[in-house]
Amino acid sequence: MPAPATNKRIKNKRISRNIIIGSEAVQLPPLGDPRREKGIPEDHTKRWTVYVRQPEGDPALSTWLNKVQFKIFNTYENPLRTCENPPFEVTETGWGGFTIDVRLHFQPISGEKAQYRQHFLQLEKYGDEKQQAQQEASGVVRSEFLEVVQFNEPTEALFEALTSEDQWNYLAAATKGGKKAAMMGQHLNGRPRRGYPNSQEKSAQLPEKSSEDVQFSQEQEQALIRFIKEKSDEVDKQLEEELQRRQATEAKLKTLRAELGHEAAQQAAQQASGDRSRRR
Repeated sequence: MPAPATNKRIKNKRISRNIIIGSEAVQLPPLGDPRREKGIPEDHTKRWTVYVRQPEGDPALSTWLNKVQFKIFNTYENPLRTCENPPFEVTETGWGGFTIDVRLHFQPISGEKAQYRQHFLQLEKYGDEKQQAQQEASGVVRSEFLEVVQFNEPTEALFEALTSEDQWNYLAAATKGGKKAAMMGQHLNGRPRRGYPNSQEKSAQLPEKSSEDVQFSQEQEQALIRFIKEKSDEVDKQLEEELQRRQATEAKLKTLRAELGHEAAQQAAQQASGDRSRRR
């Protein structure tokens, strides 16, 4: 009996969605401060929130994401927290960072199994002096990473949901920004910017440039690609140099075997091996 149409897979199709997995932490008022809420353990110094969000201007997560489970430290009451509706986030207080397991559950129409991610809860300032100064000024320690979820050969029902206009409906309220907001959503040539809430061009593609309002961009992506390529070239160069040294050593050993005999060649090989170990 054939599967229902909604469960059929669309061959040779792949759709990706970007998500942000991150956390924010702020300093709690000290003990005895009237602003400190009652019931907070005495040793807790931070209030933190861990979350899963879509990048600004991207389609709504709820189109394909059914619920998110956060596995926090087991000393907390009910350490497995489930968020079945946006916002997908958990807020608590504490004193130290730890790794949080994040489980993404997809909408039933997807026919996909849950996927796991991890996020380290960063409570203390980090980064270079400029980053730490910004965190100090804002009073917020924020740690975010852009993740990509791919749907290979999605079901017909999921494909329809991921290509429909309804997934941008949540942005309707955000477009009420007046003339300034409309201008920000356009390039100088009048074309709409990708990824802006007031843009008329609906796309999950990263914006071209970074700005205060756009944290992830094609510009950053290309810079990361260049960095990885440079490091890869350095590793290739080091491997080539090591291969040349090895070939030179083998040629020397071959010559020694011919001139001194097998026993002397073995001693020379042991000495050469020791020389390489010291160089490393």
